[in-house]
Amino acid sequence: MIQRDQLESRYAGRAAFVERLLGVFAHTYAAVPGELRLAVESGDSVGVARLAHMIKGSAGNIMDHDLLALARKTEQATREMRPESMGLALDLADALDLTLAGIGT
Repeated sequence: MIQRDQLESRYAGRAAFVERLLGVFAHTYAAVPGELRLAVESGDSVGVARLAHMIKGSAGNIMDHDLLALARKTEQATREMRPESMGLALDLADALDLTLAGIGT
């Protein structure tokens, strides 16, 4: 979940920028939950790791600490080829869906 109070504090007095930042995130990541699920279905661990890495980088920018932690965990598990990596990727897709819904996509 996005910590809006922290996000607004980080960019104090720049409410329009915060909304633009969230809009860019929503636009950029709108299709990613589906891409993650497709990568899992096809067993594409390289794709899962790439998508998790992308999410990890951007989740911190919008102050979604839970999404950031899950993306980090997913990326690491996938790169280490751990059996739970694909389950984590599905959890990450669900978490990203919730974040996007919270933004209003």
